[in-house]
Amino acid sequence: MSDWKMNNPNTWELNDVTSGSYCAFVYIIRFPETGEFYIGMKHIYIKLKDIKKLKDSTKESNWATYTGSSKSVNAMIDNGLEYEKSILWCFPTSNEAALIETALISIFGLQYNNLNKAIMVKARLPQNGNQLFGVLQELIEDLK
Repeated sequence: MSDWKMNNPNTWELNDVTSGSYCAFVYIIRFPETGEFYIGMKHIYIKLKDIKKLKDSTKESNWATYTGSSKSVNAMIDNGLEYEKSILWCFPTSNEAALIETALISIFGLQYNNLNKAIMVKARLPQNGNQLFGVLQELIEDLK
């Protein structure tokens, strides 16, 4: 099993994930041998969509051992293909994470080595999306 790494360790540390500031993250799983990759989003806590609603009784999800919802990605992992899991960015709301996940899949999803098969999201665009747009621009540069 591969452990999570932070895509940008100068900006993030793994303990930031459960610092109480974020409820979801966007990640990438890379298969170095084939050059293929998968982009996804994961909730850090069960049934929590906004970190402002975090309670002492809120339970963590299975994020630490999670390998995605893709059957083909999990089949590759189960078949022993080497992989790397990287957290790209953490978000205080699942809506923000879903928007960035969708944008990244839209941008990189048509590449021959992308394993994402669909974009399925229902999310609201924020009133002032400048900060989120900046995050998207930074991630696009990182993933080129």
